[in-house]
Amino acid sequence: MRLLRTTALLTAAAVGATLAAATTAAAAPGVSWGPCPDDPEDTEVRCASLTVPLDWANPSGDTIEIALARRAGTNPIGTLFFLPGGPGDSGVNRLLRGDPVPSEIADRFDVVSFDPRGTNRSNPVVCDADLVRTMPDANPEAGATLADVRDYARALGASCREHTGALVDHVDSASVARDVDAVRTALGERRLSLYGRSYGTLAGQMYAELFPNRVRALALDSVFDHSLTPTRFLETEAATGEDSFREFAEWCAETAECALHGEDVAAVYDGLYGKAVAGVLTDPTNPARLVGPMELVQQTVNYFYGPRWPEAAAYLDSLARGSARSAPKAAEEVAPFPVAAFCADHRVSIRSEREWLALWQKQKRMAPTLRTHFAWLPVSMCSAWPAATPNPQHRPNIDVPVLVLNSLHDPATGYEWARNVTRQIDRARLLTYEGWGHGVIDRTECTRAVGAAYLVDLRLPARGARCPA
Repeated sequence: MRLLRTTALLTAAAVGATLAAATTAAAAPGVSWGPCPDDPEDTEVRCASLTVPLDWANPSGDTIEIALARRAGTNPIGTLFFLPGGPGDSGVNRLLRGDPVPSEIADRFDVVSFDPRGTNRSNPVVCDADLVRTMPDANPEAGATLADVRDYARALGASCREHTGALVDHVDSASVARDVDAVRTALGERRLSLYGRSYGTLAGQMYAELFPNRVRALALDSVFDHSLTPTRFLETEAATGEDSFREFAEWCAETAECALHGEDVAAVYDGLYGKAVAGVLTDPTNPARLVGPMELVQQTVNYFYGPRWPEAAAYLDSLARGSARSAPKAAEEVAPFPVAAFCADHRVSIRSEREWLALWQKQKRMAPTLRTHFAWLPVSMCSAWPAATPNPQHRPNIDVPVLVLNSLHDPATGYEWARNVTRQIDRARLLTYEGWGHGVIDRTECTRAVGAAYLVDLRLPARGARCPA
């Protein structure tokens, strides 16, 4: 998962945003590629749209438009479909910025991707802007209550339904997988090779469940474990965030360029967290703005994605000193995290305030320094999200060869998830990158070689395969 600050949980906040209207027209066959509206001068990437059912259970009903992009390979053997993360990342943008896979792979495929339904150019879920701006911190140590979070979730969900319509009930990963198969049909491909990253690995798993005979190859990079209960999900998220913080603190102790070198990094963070909970931690770039505890957690963990440890240290140092001069650029907001899509894939039942607080303590025990993970807010909101959960948590039912890739120290999709998913898929092999950060395939010559051997030549690595950092 690649997540943004909690203030950007929804893809489109402005009520007046233009929507592609749902229609009852039949899905058009074929794909007509042309210049991309966002970059018409780019001759390497071509764009298109495809009409698909809003509700795949009612294929003759209303429809939506899915935005597509393609970058042709130099010597292609077929189509490689890239499944972006988030949920809410834009595959179209990824292709416009460059190939989401290394050249050893991209040269051998026509790489196709999309903006998944409910995001970006594909009928984005649209909600009231004022409600999005007033998203609660949701940290009980700062006074948040489950009742307040639930009231907010219900109000926000109602506004999303008012401004988006029935699509809010159909933004789950199984529906996304069916959209992918509609693209396959339109392209005239008998089978697809798929590369999913982060939350996109869930759509990849669903595609293999629903359409096993249409999978040529499936690579799951920084894999999402959809089998977990809400409790275990939060515990493992907190644990992997804490692991990344420990790795960062060790680097800082050994590296003179770290802005906190020679200091107790955990103690610095602890002091900042205490101020954030008390409501007195200010943004050094805007002293009138307070930094809440969940924002502190979110921003700190965001820096671990790269990882961008020097910037993480500078960020914490700037907060501690109250000095804008040392404040780095905010961690890149690489993908939004639409709560509607997450809740469509996760059924959460929290019966009382007492149970919610017990859940907080369980995940906090896994992260004694960070205290929590940014996953806390969406899980809490899903307990009252007023929309369907068509694709609830379950073990994958997959019988195709799968390559799983994961960092040993990933701040969002922890290594435990990768081991779990590999065990759950009989024909899966795990490639362990013995390093840090989120996203593996383009890390080193070793990871690129293993990725290419599988996606191009269908050669899985040996069991226990590892690539050094």
